Amino acid sequence: MNNTTTLQRISHAGLYVGVALVALLSAALFQIQYADAAITSSLDVGSTGAQVTELQTYLATDASIYPQGLVTGYYGALTQAAVQRFQAAQGIVSSGTPETTGYGRVGPTTRARINGLLGTGNPGSNITWDTVPVLSVPVVQQTNTSATYTWTTNEPTRGEVFWDTAAIVSNEATGPRQQPYVSGTLALDAGGLSTNHSITVSNLQANTLYNYLVRSIDAAGNTSMQWPMSFRTNN
Repeated sequence: MNNTTTLQRISHAGLYVGVALVALLSAALFQIQYADAAITSSLDVGSTGAQVTELQTYLATDASIYPQGLVTGYYGALTQAAVQRFQAAQGIVSSGTPETTGYGRVGPTTRARINGLLGTGNPGSNITWDTVPVLSVPVVQQTNTSATYTWTTNEPTRGEVFWDTAAIVSNEATGPRQQPYVSGTLALDAGGLSTNHSITVSNLQANTLYNYLVRSIDAAGNTSMQWPMSFRTNN
């Protein structure tokens, strides 16, 4: 065997090792990117692909949200139900349809909330779920022209009441860190962040049915809402 043949074999062997190292580094880089992946697009029933896999992997970390825990890459009825539980638990939206309120659809607000929570750990790890405030059942004391709403929360929150003679509508927000849209007239609790809330609204019409929604928001922006509810003013 001459020296030229030996050098060629060594060169070929070095090339193979180099290719193998590149492949290993690429695979490692892909795994790092996947571990830090975020959901960047809206998802709905029928969606497929890596974004759905990421969503399912995250939802499966909490059996009360996604008890089936299936990671299939397909957004079907089980994934939709898990998203609905997540939205309700996080105070995003708890009724309606994907088309009317975003319920069961991963839209901007739900996506931002999941991505925010994904920052606490990688998919498949033990992620700490940030919980929403717990509200007591609101009590309304009404006269013929006013109403006072009172309730408590298990942590300091900002209290809000939305009221209207028409049905109250709540839709998913349109961007990150925005609260869900709620129809009606807004009244704020003047007490700031507190566990005891009292809001009085005036200039109501006598003997009239009013619908209302109570919302509490903690310092981290976690939201809980109670609705639909209603009362009738006195004669």
